[in-house]
Amino acid sequence: MKLAFDTGGTFTDFAMTEDDGTILLHKVLSTPDAPARAVLQGVDELLGKVRSRNGGKATGNGQLQILGATTVVTNAVLERRGVHTAFITTDGFQDMLRIRTEGRYDLYDLRIQYPEPLVSRELCFGVDERIAADGTVIKALDEDGVRTIARVLLDKKVESVAVCLLHAYKYAQHERRVAEILAEVAPGISVSLSSTVCPEVREYDRASTTVVNAYTRPMMVGHVSHLERELSQRGVEGQLLWMTSSGGVVPSSSASRTPVRLIESGPAAGAVAAADYARQAGESSVLSFDMGGTTAKLCLIPNGQPMVANDLEVARHERFRKGSGFPLKIQSIHMIEIGAGGGSIAARNKLGLLGVGPRSAAAAPGPACYGRGGTEPTVTDADLLLGYLNENSFLGGDFALDKPAAESAMARLAKELGISLERCAWGIHDMVNESMAEAASMQATDSGVDPRALPLIAFGGAGPVHAYGVARKLGIRKVICPLGAGVTSAIGLLGAPVAADLSASLPMRISAWNPSAVNVVKATLADQGREVVLASKVPVDHISYSYTVDMRHVGQGYEISVPLPELDPADPKFVEELLARFHANYVALYGRAVSGTDAEVITWRVRASGPKAPVSLASLRGESSTARDARKGTRPVFFSELGKYVDTPVYDHYALVPGVPVEGPAIIEQRESTVVMGPNASASLDAQHNLIMLLS
Repeated sequence: MKLAFDTGGTFTDFAMTEDDGTILLHKVLSTPDAPARAVLQGVDELLGKVRSRNGGKATGNGQLQILGATTVVTNAVLERRGVHTAFITTDGFQDMLRIRTEGRYDLYDLRIQYPEPLVSRELCFGVDERIAADGTVIKALDEDGVRTIARVLLDKKVESVAVCLLHAYKYAQHERRVAEILAEVAPGISVSLSSTVCPEVREYDRASTTVVNAYTRPMMVGHVSHLERELSQRGVEGQLLWMTSSGGVVPSSSASRTPVRLIESGPAAGAVAAADYARQAGESSVLSFDMGGTTAKLCLIPNGQPMVANDLEVARHERFRKGSGFPLKIQSIHMIEIGAGGGSIAARNKLGLLGVGPRSAAAAPGPACYGRGGTEPTVTDADLLLGYLNENSFLGGDFALDKPAAESAMARLAKELGISLERCAWGIHDMVNESMAEAASMQATDSGVDPRALPLIAFGGAGPVHAYGVARKLGIRKVICPLGAGVTSAIGLLGAPVAADLSASLPMRISAWNPSAVNVVKATLADQGREVVLASKVPVDHISYSYTVDMRHVGQGYEISVPLPELDPADPKFVEELLARFHANYVALYGRAVSGTDAEVITWRVRASGPKAPVSLASLRGESSTARDARKGTRPVFFSELGKYVDTPVYDHYALVPGVPVEGPAIIEQRESTVVMGPNASASLDAQHNLIMLLS
């Protein structure tokens, strides 16, 4: 048995497989002040459902595997709720976090701003030491100086420290000694070493990644410990695994040690699920559209696999300006995230026009229609007033929406703007669709893909509500709304493989190829990855390894990812094949080849992974095991093509029969989400009971 949870900004989603393969879905409001509370509430309610299905008998909790995706790390950084953190670096580089790379994301803005570093200036310390780029110890570590710093950390009540010394990505002996001294003098302080967290070149990026890890590590340790303790008290003794930003799950020990790698865990789980849905639907390449209560995530999935990037940026001062946030050198599924979710707040902006987001009502107080104290109009309020949602069937009727409260909030904004309530609600819905379509178009164009040629897979609580409008704006003709769309990320966790993504920088020119050094770095990375995967109880003979490298022409400042040939590095054909792959990828990306220059490998990467678990959604159809009329009734729904509210049929997704067409306009309701289909579309279920919508 497996139970997966995805903690989002507004809802925490659950999916659980029983011994017979049946999949149960569930959803509860998140508790941002204490994320574990919502997780435990959902676990209790799901296990209660299982007991009721079994006539009150025990559920065999001891054999339950728990898989989680969390926003604890992300929210700690965005909301500045991490622990009191210090930074130790080579003397003379104490201002690294403020100087950054001296790059400017806007050359012409004289008042350019960046997010304030997570470590205050008074807690940035320099230690007397120096190792050259070739490993020569120019100046030995001043151990007494480290002890002095450790005593200051105790006086300042520091809880965590990030250590990032020059060239420690390759020569880590001084960093390790700093950690030993800190453990002696200040044993209660958590220590994150850059040589462990991010052993890659570029001092500032390495330091930024290590600081974020140190800033969030004690919180993640506490969160994991609390969950494991509470689950144990409930008789759940199974293993707890966590989704990383790159789409694999790792054990709690690894997640607690390097929480920075979990910063995009929820969106990554959704992308993994979208790739599975695409394969099941017979589509090789798709555009994934995940819209929840707080944000929307768009991900290009070519050839059945999400694109993985080797870096990430968070907490941007300017949301869409690369270089305005904190760079993180971690592997993550490449996606665009925008502040447009069901809880995004609409307001009159400085120009007197309608604006939506990035402020969000989140789970507390939530949209006005949640009846929990929210008074500002949100996207969910607009969708309710437009007829896209039903106040009595939201979350299967378990959560009644307050339509009068939504009308009151929307009426105030409409009056400020001098427009009708109907026009205000439609403006909010359409503006959010435009923002998401623009972001999707940008990502597809950057990847050299025409978005009109891709089907759109829409999921998340609000994704299917907005998919029709987004697809129309992009010119997409096919939309796939999967079964269990509202909790797709949790379903993705059920099938995610155990996987560890590790890296190490070892610059090497092709003209100075060293097969022995290559074998050493590959073996070292494989051993580290194997240790993580084995800790997740995967048999050693079931572990597979895939290697990539970051390469560039000598003298360039940026690298591209190239898979390593499956040959012996000492074989001359290895280098020939590697160069051929590099040149092919370079031309595909930049449209031209560079001749007359040597190439070099900068960073080596490995993914050690266990087998992917198959997840069949056929068992979800148990909700419709009793034949019933799929049509639930009608309600007034607004469609811009018709310019008015029209009486629109409402269908139960679980009662629809595969192959039987449904003509638009129509509303198709699942328990956790709702599909809105306009008058210019038709739909039917495929063999997997996913809704396939075709736009004319």
